[in-house]
Amino acid sequence: MDSPLPGRYVLGMPANERVPNAEAVLASYFARYAPAVAKLGKALRAKLRARLPGLFEIVYLYEKQQSLVISYSPSVRGYEGLCALALYPDCVKLFFTNGALLSKADPKKRLQGSGKTARYVVLKSVADFGREDIQTLMAAALKLANVRLDPGAKGSVIMKVESQKRRARRTSKAARPTPAPRSAKPRR
Repeated sequence: MDSPLPGRYVLGMPANERVPNAEAVLASYFARYAPAVAKLGKALRAKLRARLPGLFEIVYLYEKQQSLVISYSPSVRGYEGLCALALYPDCVKLFFTNGALLSKADPKKRLQGSGKTARYVVLKSVADFGREDIQTLMAAALKLANVRLDPGAKGSVIMKVESQKRRARRTSKAARPTPAPRSAKPRR
């Protein structure tokens, strides 16, 4: 899958302000976590990149939730992703976007969560990703998403941090109470 977008960059930024090395920015985000969590997150990211060649890696940093999320998507929209790797201060989770539909592929009931669509599995080691039940879930998620992977394709890393900050500013402005209208002074 050839990327319609050149290289790695921060989505929403003007071309002259694009990040020249998204990997360095991503490394700084991993550095925010405990060494064990960061090491596990980096290793799982490498496994996911190998398992899902050519998909876009869409990076979100949620500072309020203290989480770093990397969605693996066939498009530049993270919500269309097949799965997502999420780092939290105390654990690493693998989310399946259509996890609620994967119940037949999960006979051991490993998927957790109660959202309308997404479900997750907590991964405690890199070996957990290689477990048969996790690989069965990955295969079922690929089949459900109807995504064809190209082993020779290279995906791009897309940082959506700046657009998140703008959206947060817009919503905080919208949430502010509107000031009471001033009453007109009577004319004399």
